[in-house]
Order: sequence, then C-alpha cells, then structure tokens
Amino acid sequence: MPGAMRQSTSNLELLTIYEVSKILGSSLDLQQTLREVLRALAYQLQMHRGRVYLVGEDNVLRLVAANGLSNEAAAQIEFRDGEGITGRILKTGMPAVVPNLAEEPLFLNRTGGREDLDEQVASLVGVPIKAAGVVVGVLTIDRISDEGPQGHFGSDVRFLTMVANLIGQTVRLHRTVAEERRFMMRETFRMQKELRPVAAPINDVVCTSPNMLEVMAQVHRVAPFKSTVLIRGESGTGKELIARAIHNMSPRKDAPFIRVNCAALPESLLESELFGHEKGAFTGAQKDHKGRFELASGGTLFLDEIGDISPNFQAKLLRVLQEQEFERVGGSKTIKTDVRLICATNLNLEEAVGHGKFRADLYFRINVVTIHLPPLRERRQDIGPLARHFVAKFAKDNGMALVMEDEALEVLNRCTWPGNVRELENCIERAATQSRDGIIRTESLSCSLNLCNSSVLFQYRTLGASVGGLAPSMGPGAINRVPPGRPGGPAAANAPKTPAMPAPVPEPAGAGGGAWPACASGCSAGPSPVCGAAQPVVPVPLIPLPLPEPSAPAAAAPPPSPAAAPPPAAEVPLDEPESGSLRDRLLWAMERTGWVQAKAARLLGMTTRQVSYALRKYNIEIKRF
Repeated sequence: MPGAMRQSTSNLELLTIYEVSKILGSSLDLQQTLREVLRALAYQLQMHRGRVYLVGEDNVLRLVAANGLSNEAAAQIEFRDGEGITGRILKTGMPAVVPNLAEEPLFLNRTGGREDLDEQVASLVGVPIKAAGVVVGVLTIDRISDEGPQGHFGSDVRFLTMVANLIGQTVRLHRTVAEERRFMMRETFRMQKELRPVAAPINDVVCTSPNMLEVMAQVHRVAPFKSTVLIRGESGTGKELIARAIHNMSPRKDAPFIRVNCAALPESLLESELFGHEKGAFTGAQKDHKGRFELASGGTLFLDEIGDISPNFQAKLLRVLQEQEFERVGGSKTIKTDVRLICATNLNLEEAVGHGKFRADLYFRINVVTIHLPPLRERRQDIGPLARHFVAKFAKDNGMALVMEDEALEVLNRCTWPGNVRELENCIERAATQSRDGIIRTESLSCSLNLCNSSVLFQYRTLGASVGGLAPSMGPGAINRVPPGRPGGPAAANAPKTPAMPAPVPEPAGAGGGAWPACASGCSAGPSPVCGAAQPVVPVPLIPLPLPEPSAPAAAAPPPSPAAAPPPAAEVPLDEPESGSLRDRLLWAMERTGWVQAKAARLLGMTTRQVSYALRKYNIEIKRF
C-alpha cells in the first residue's frame, strides 16, 4: 500500500475512533448507541454488516445491534459458547478472520443478507468485546471485495479491537448503572412498604404493633384492585372496619358499600335479601325488591360471617360469584352485576370444608386475598392507644372531660381480652359510667366491681354451651358437651336445683378452642367473645365449680337428709378441710383466675375474706404480675 494511502487510512481510522467515542457517550440507550456505532463503521471505513453480540446472564451470546436487520429479527439470533465462528471467538477470547465466507464450513449464516453478492467475495473479521479482562461480547464486520480474498487484515483487527474496547467499557458502565438502579428501586420499595402505614393511616384504625401495621400495609396493597378479599379473625377484632377501609381506599369509594350479616338471616330470607324478589314471589311480596347484589353494583358487597351459610345456599352464591349474574326470587330475568366481594368469618373454613359443611369450590372462590387480623392479646402494644381512643370517644359523645389513670391502664394491659377490641371498648364504657369525677381509676374497672363476666362465659364456652349468643367452642374436645342438669345433659332428671358444673375440659392447642390462661385481673382468655355493646350487660349467675381432688373418685353418695344437709358455702369452716384438699383447690382457683382473690372466691363459692384467710393459713405466697 502506498505511503500516502496508508496515511489517509490512518487518519480516517483516527477520525472514526473519535466519532465512535462521541456516539458511545451521547445516550443511555445502549442498543441505539451500538447501532449508531455500526453505521459509522460502514460509512467511514466500508465495514459492512456490522454485528454486536453480548453475553446474557445464561452465558448465551445474543445479537443486540446489527446493520440491515430489524430489532425483531435480531432478537431471534443467538450463539452458544463455541458454536460457529462467533461462538468460537467468545470461547477463545481471540480475534478471528475468515478470508472467504463461502468456503468456511464453520460459518452458519444465521443473520443472512449475503445472497446478493454475485461475484463479490465477503470476508469476516471478528474480535472479542472485553470489559475488565472478561469477554462480554463479540464484534464482527464484513469486508466486500471485487478482486477476491484479501491477504492482510491486520490493520482491521487492530482497529476493531480498539472499537471493541470502547464498546466493552460502555457495556460495563451501562450494566453497573442498571444494577444500581435495580438496587435503588428495591430499597425504595422496601422503604415505602415500611413507611406506608405511618404515612397513610386508616381512619378509625388505631394500631402501633408490628403485626397490625403489616395488616394495614396489606390493606393498602389490595385496595386498588377488584380481587375478592377474605378477612379472617376472632370476633371483635374489627373485620368490618378493615372491610370499610379497603372500600374507602379503592376506586369504588364513591359507590355503595353494602353489608350483609349472613348469620343473622335464615336461608329463605337471605336469598331474598341478597338477590331480591319479584312482586308476588311469595306471600307478602307486594312489590319488586332489589337485592344487595343489585344495590352494590359498581361498589363493594361485604358478606360478614360467610362461614355460617347453609350448603344449599352456598351453591347459589357460587354461581353469582363466578358469573356475576343472578335472577331475583320468583323472576326469570337475568341481572348482571359488578361488585367487589369482601367476606369475613371467625370460623375455621378449612375444618368446615373437611367436614363437608362448606363447599370447597366456594372456599377457593372467596379465598383469593386473605387478611388475618390478630387477636388483641397478640397486639398488646395497641391496648394503651385503643383504651385512650375509646376514652376520648366516650368523652366526646357524652360532652364531658374524661381521663384514665396509668394504674388502670396497667390492669387493662394484663388482661387477655377474649372479646378482643369490642370487649375492650365495652370495658372502657362501663368504667367511664362508674367514674364520678371524670377519672377512670382501677376501682372503676369491671374486675374490681365483680362485673366482668369473661371468666364465667369462658367456663360455659369450654363446656360447649351457648351463652348470651356466643357460639360454643369449635374444638374437638367441646363437641356434644352439655352441662349436667340442662336439657340433654347427663343426669338431668336427678340434678339438684343448683347444679354443679364439671371442671372445664382442656382442649388440645390449635384445635380452635381450649383452655386459655387467665389474665392477672381475672378476665379469662379464650377466642369466644364477650357480649358486645349491642347487648345489655347481664350478670351471669355464679355457679360453684368442683375442683380437682388428689384422691380417687369416691362412689356416689346417697341423697343427704335435710338434717344432714351441709351448711352454705359461705359458712364452710376453713380450719377443717376435707381430706386436706382445700389447699389444692385454693391453688387451682388462684392459678385459674390469675391470682385475683375476688375471682378465686367466686369459683370456690367463698367470700374474698375467707380466701385471704386461707392463703395466710396455708402459707401460700401470692404471685404478682
């Protein structure tokens, strides 16, 4: 090559390197940048059919930029390690030169585009693209000649190696920026997840405990969507409040929120209430009646206590949920509806499905997004804020100044609250009505006034009885248990006028029921709720319970004669315990009631003074919590 021509080629290569460096630094779009580089090589140095391949995370070489190919066609081309000429360059990390592609057996021609060369000869020059000493891709170009294969490609290899190095640094920079961006997005999402409950509180929901904050975050996540939500939790945990919060934060917030308590209506009325009825459908149907599905169209329908509906009605409900259409009772016209369904239950639906009481297909239909509400005993950090909230609410509703002493709050913190937030609200309201100077003190609380019926209700619940509208325990140990002396109970005919109930039968943990520990203030724990504010507080008759005896069970004694009748429980002499068992009975009662003497006295049928005397007599040390 003449000297003048070599000088001209060197100057052109230097100018091209300058253009390539400017292109690589001009945009963050890597694919577009690489296409511009290939165009510059073709325009300045007649390096045609340029191709840039990059290695993916799966170690496969994929075509990312090509002259003369669309993005869709380029995306289909890839090479494995060592496959073809391009794959061999990746494997060896060394440049490759093919003087005549038509005579090269390793050439796979996957990109095509060389069929119109006629008598021309295409030569291929390929170099590895390296970054920090690691091969990250391959750069190839074609040289087209009318005079047969060229014999020397050394200058092309050197020039393309410089271009490949520039491309390698750019690829490394882009990948580093992309990884840092992904990291920042993950961190931003994590921080938003942590801060969202604080930044966007839900009206009327008071919570500071981590498990309730997670519930609030879940509410924020599911609210924007139409997905069915199943809210699960014990009675009194605030399931309806969460359902309203989901509706109020959803795009349907301006549409109706319709609530139906499925347990409050018999099956015949529930069908009419949900689907509506036509005039004359049954006796008393004097006009058309829109059902709740029709009224809630465009909004949210909240089905509370969905686990209590009958299997027959479950089949009808399933069809509406699947098809979003129904017919009124007594009608034949199909009505379309668009509702978001939120369901709630305090039952173990999985157990109900296993026993055939709840349809499996309906269970899977409603169990799309599940929100579990923790009981109040598992979110003790919220007891104080909730108590202050209810105090402020009572004061506002009644137009008075009201505060609570710290000592009273400590007593509330020791309770286990089987009725959860509802029971706490009722307890605060009772205490507020007992305060005379606008201060809720310890002596104003139900525990101090012998008005807390939690322990008594818990005893009935453990026995499987239904008290005050409370369902009996669902645990296996509570099935078919009826207190003696009641209809259906053992020895009902011979029961005395004041029957003695048997000691509570403990249930296995996790069975849905069982013996819960008593709180320090005497309120027994357990998942069965205490009657809510909608019912009056009616003291339950106190029934002395027999306590476990260390001796073997004695044979049934004959009915006592009136002359030999035992004295009343309040007059039992404490210095003559029967067979030395009073100490055991006393310890049992104190443990059962959280070492509160007033409650232990109630269980034993004694007075508080007698219990105090017995504790001193038997040198029983009172535990403090």
